[in-house]
Amino acid sequence: MADFRYQQLMQQLRSGIENGRWQHGDMLPSVRSLMAEKQLSRATVLHALAELELSGLIKAEPRRGYFVLPQSSSVATPPSQHPETKPHLFSTDELMQDVMRQGAAFDLLPEAGKYDETGDEQALLHRAINRAMRHSRGLSHQYYDVPQGAEFLRQLLSSRLRLQGCNYVGDDLVITHGCQHALFLALMSCTSVGDVVAVESPGFFGTLQLLQQLGLKVLPLPCDPDTGLQPDDVEKALQLWNIKALVVTPSFSTPTGACMPEEARRALVTLAQQYEMTLIEDHLYSELDFHGVNHTPLAALAPEQVILCSSFSKSLSRDLRLGFVASATRTSQLTHLKQVTTLANSRFIEQGLESFIADGSYDRHLQRLRRKLRVQCHDLQTLLKTSFAESYFSQPKGGLCLWLAFASSVDVIQLYQQARSMGIILTPGPMFTSQPLMYRNCLRLSFAQPWNLARRHALNQVKTLLQSSTHS
Repeated sequence: MADFRYQQLMQQLRSGIENGRWQHGDMLPSVRSLMAEKQLSRATVLHALAELELSGLIKAEPRRGYFVLPQSSSVATPPSQHPETKPHLFSTDELMQDVMRQGAAFDLLPEAGKYDETGDEQALLHRAINRAMRHSRGLSHQYYDVPQGAEFLRQLLSSRLRLQGCNYVGDDLVITHGCQHALFLALMSCTSVGDVVAVESPGFFGTLQLLQQLGLKVLPLPCDPDTGLQPDDVEKALQLWNIKALVVTPSFSTPTGACMPEEARRALVTLAQQYEMTLIEDHLYSELDFHGVNHTPLAALAPEQVILCSSFSKSLSRDLRLGFVASATRTSQLTHLKQVTTLANSRFIEQGLESFIADGSYDRHLQRLRRKLRVQCHDLQTLLKTSFAESYFSQPKGGLCLWLAFASSVDVIQLYQQARSMGIILTPGPMFTSQPLMYRNCLRLSFAQPWNLARRHALNQVKTLLQSSTHS
């Protein structure tokens, strides 16, 4: 549900466009008529229309009004590929390690500048952390924080989760060193060596690395590039295998940006309850919906069956390295596992983050970040339509990335090597599966950075490489 009246109007107009009430070329109701019909101020109506224009749904024409633009849904999305759904052990390969060594998993062109983490909000965050360090007294800096994490921060984060529908309290959370650490603790808490763990395919390569480290068998399940994991596929797998856990990103998963519909989420938790399977929910991108829409977490639907993991590395700062894992039933075990693996977090960073969230700075930052990502996603999609007319790409409504599929004859591994020699770092499809022969014609592309002249040029160079390999 939208929090502000302009968001309510924006969603009503967007729904009308998506449902065909207003089609390409149609003029929306005038500002004056919307003010009268909805009992809204002029500023509220203009705010909603400006947001719709930023998202690429409408265009303002001076002295005429607001007109509906062609919708990106007309672009074909990548077809789903079906992995072999049979549990197997998995080993990371040199390709994945090489990409990570470049430190550019979310940047096509690292030389064009790192992820933009400047601005007033970032300065406020740094000041809050520094203030917490200055206010420390005596020798407190020589003592570790409690393993579960600072109580004030856990209480604050649990209150934010309750606004999303989760019935968590502060004692249900454990502060971690990022989302990867949270996933690691979650997996350790509910699996043993040799257990079968289902994952999305394509899905997050960091999860695959964790499963390898823990000696767990990987069961890849196909994901639709736009709607994610399909409950029917999960049910078929559960009928064949004793699946101990399923790692899933319901909201804006990497690499596709897919978002599971509400109905699919409810069907998934019903299956988890029926088969006594633990759901490990990667909640990392949930606050990056372009329009601030709250999608129901799995943890809100079946708290006893779900372990929720998240962090602030994608929504705030990669350098923060602070996240959390939440469970209604496993907190003591998760706390013990954290104590064994890392002991404790920095209390100064925890205090600084708590201050940053409590005074509203984080929510203001999210509003700006969502608008920026929405524009950058639209810019990338426009570039792809022009540069790769024969390709298919997903249509994310949030997150940081989309999924690009070329013709089946394209070999993205070869393309990766050629681009790398030019300083361009791609993230090839085979990185996102435990079956390296899959997705060899696919790439993940990020819109976390602005599409400046240097990155546009890099994308054109990839186009030239692709054309050369096709004609050779």
